[in-house]
Order: sequence, then structure tokens, then C-alpha cells
Amino acid sequence: MTAEADKYFTTEFRYSPVDQARNIANKRRVMTIMGALLEAPLERLVEIARDSLADDIALNVAHPINELRGIDAGLEKLWLPLRQALPDMERREHFVAGGRYRDGDWIACMGHYLGTFERDLLGIPATRGAICLRFCEGHELRDGVIVTSYVFLDFLDLMRQAGYWPIAPSLGCEMRWLPPRTLDGVILRPQDEARSRQTIETVLKMHRALGQYSGQPPTREVLDEMEQAQHWHKNFMWYGPAGIGTTRGLQGFEDYHQIPFLVAFPDRGGSTQGHFIRIGDGYYAVTGGWGYLRATHTGGELFGVAPTGRRVKMRVMDFYRCDDETIVENWIPIDVPHILLQMGVDVFGRMRHQFRQREALNASQWLVGD
Repeated sequence: MTAEADKYFTTEFRYSPVDQARNIANKRRVMTIMGALLEAPLERLVEIARDSLADDIALNVAHPINELRGIDAGLEKLWLPLRQALPDMERREHFVAGGRYRDGDWIACMGHYLGTFERDLLGIPATRGAICLRFCEGHELRDGVIVTSYVFLDFLDLMRQAGYWPIAPSLGCEMRWLPPRTLDGVILRPQDEARSRQTIETVLKMHRALGQYSGQPPTREVLDEMEQAQHWHKNFMWYGPAGIGTTRGLQGFEDYHQIPFLVAFPDRGGSTQGHFIRIGDGYYAVTGGWGYLRATHTGGELFGVAPTGRRVKMRVMDFYRCDDETIVENWIPIDVPHILLQMGVDVFGRMRHQFRQREALNASQWLVGD
């Protein structure tokens, strides 16, 4: 473990008390803004954006959209293409939590965009059928206006729904993410401050336990030293991104995500400076970083890619539901296409190649049939 990584896992976190009325108002404001951007009449899109977003908004979106600055860039590269691809889109939120982090008001959302995939999106071929595009977001507000956004859209899962899969099979189960079992993830009532503080501390204790990994081959004995079992419910659900998939329980999590990840990236670590959100809200918590987690792909195959020796930065969020003592559910968007790009694999290029192959095959079959 490097000194930088150790600092990341052990740095103290100062919980910031929340003005409950403002927090709830901010949640409703974000839900209104994002709902309007994705569902209001298209001719009102520019008006809504200018009323709701800072002129110089910092908009950070999953690859291949990446970092954008300003309303016009957001409209051109993100919201307008989404609206055109899914003209009957619905935004369905399963999780809306809020809190204070580094003197800012932050709102985190998770759910699905549901609609008919009518037009190609980022080169992903339209199916003319129903799709669910999962989204995970973190928004910073000032005076009711969004000034910074982090938007994770699982484009790899959209490829899967369109019938294309440009990497090795996932170890976990590829499935639609479920909402919290308790169906109370959209938090629009005041929460007990002590409960919120305890929830984020439960999560950060688990994070600190991850820092106990010594870099040795991750056998069961080595993983036991990280004492993860005490932080997770015995039947916890871990909802991973496309490319990793969903797992259940500690063994499923270790077999299908943690061990392959630690083998591939034995020197993984990070910097607290890359975090943009760490909040607790009742029994829910959210953390996230944009390029904060860094590692060298030296150990083993990951996503079907042999060790490349390349250094990568990772974009990650975590949405948690806890009980009184443990983590019960964890939804974790990871920008897998961005990681793979740094490993030398362009999943969008591979998808286009698969599409051309399929078109050529269809054409040849048509000619033979004729």
C-alpha cells in the first residue's frame, strides 16, 4: 500500500450537519430540473437549461462524452442526443439523497431512463424497442441552480440491450438494477442527524478496512484480514456496472468482483482530493470520485484484457443502504468504457466493428436467398 493510498483510506471525515428544510428543497429542485430536462417538450429545453443550470456548469459525464463546460455543451453533447434517442423518455428515480460536503450542498440520484430507443445514441444502434438506461448522478446546487454535475450513464449496458457485447462475459449477473428493498430511497422527509452520521461512518469504516489489503495474492485468508464480513449484511446485494454485473453475499462479491479487481490492480489507491461527494442521509449514504482511484494493470486479466502495464484512473460512485449496523445494498456505477480505453480497448470501436460484421452477414444472406 502506497503512502498516498494509505492517506486515502485513513483520512478523517468531518460530517457536516444538514439544514433539513433546505436539503429537502434541494432534492425537489433537482428532481424538477432533471425531470424537465428529460421529459418537458423539446422546444422548451433551452429555456429550462438556462433557468436551472449555471452558465458555466461543470458537467462530467461517462465516456465517451466526458468533461463538458457550459450549458451549450451540455445541450449539444448530452441532453439533446438523449432526447432524440428516447423521444418518449421517462425518468424513474429509485434513490434521491442529499447532504453537505466540503461546504457544498449535494444531491445524489439513481434510477433508470425508460423509453423507446428510436435513434442511434453515440453510435449504439437504435432497437425501436423499449430500453432501460441506468443513471447515477451527483449535483452541487447554489441558490437553486446546479453548478456542478457528475453523470454516470451505463452505455455498455445499453449496448447489451441493443444486442452488442464488445468485451468478455461478465462474471456477475447482467440484470436491471432493482430499487431498494425498502422502497424508501427517495428521501423527502427530515432524517435523524445521528442516524445519518452513523450511516456514513459505517460506510467509511468499510472503506478503511479495504485499506488493509497488503498487496499479496488475494486468497481467502488475505481477504479475511480486511475484515469485510463485519461491515456487510450476510445476504447483501451488490449491483455492479455492465461488465462486472450483480452479485449477492460476501463470497459472490469476492469471487466476481473483488478478487479479479485486486489481482488485476494490486497497487490500487487514491487521493481524497478526487472525491466529490461523501454524504449520509438517514439509512442511506453516497460516496463518489472522478479519477480519484488509481491503479496499474499489472496483475491479471480483467474484462478479458491481459495485463497491459498501463496506469488508469477510475470514475466511481457508490450508493448505499444500511441497517443499524451493516451495509445491506450497494449500487456502484463505474465508468467501465473509460477504464478500458486507458487499457487500450475502445468498446465503441469494437461495437461498430460488430455492427459492420452483422450488416455484412445480413447482406450476404440476402444475396444468397435472392
